[in-house]
Amino acid sequence: MGDLLQNMDIDKLISYGDDLVRVLKDKRDTNSLTQCCDGTKSLRSSCDADSSEVKNLLQDYENKIEECRQKTEAAKSKVVADEELHLLHKELEEECKRETLLLEELR
Repeated sequence: MGDLLQNMDIDKLISYGDDLVRVLKDKRDTNSLTQCCDGTKSLRSSCDADSSEVKNLLQDYENKIEECRQKTEAAKSKVVADEELHLLHKELEEECKRETLLLEELR
């Protein structure tokens, strides 16, 4: 039984080898395979170039986003400083009014 299976496997292997030899002998198949390989190389090169371009664009956008974050933080701190300045100015006006009222009372 084992010899029969081994003979069948050997027969399949020989048949596969014969088919492969026929394919490789056929110039059209070889040319088609060569064209496919060349097309694959061209496609790979194009994909690598596109990938590189996308990485560069992504880096540019990340840099722009970081710049915007920094500008936003600077603007927020400036707004806070402006609000504080406005409050201090308002307090000064109130103190000036009190001073004016006290001076009028003293007269």
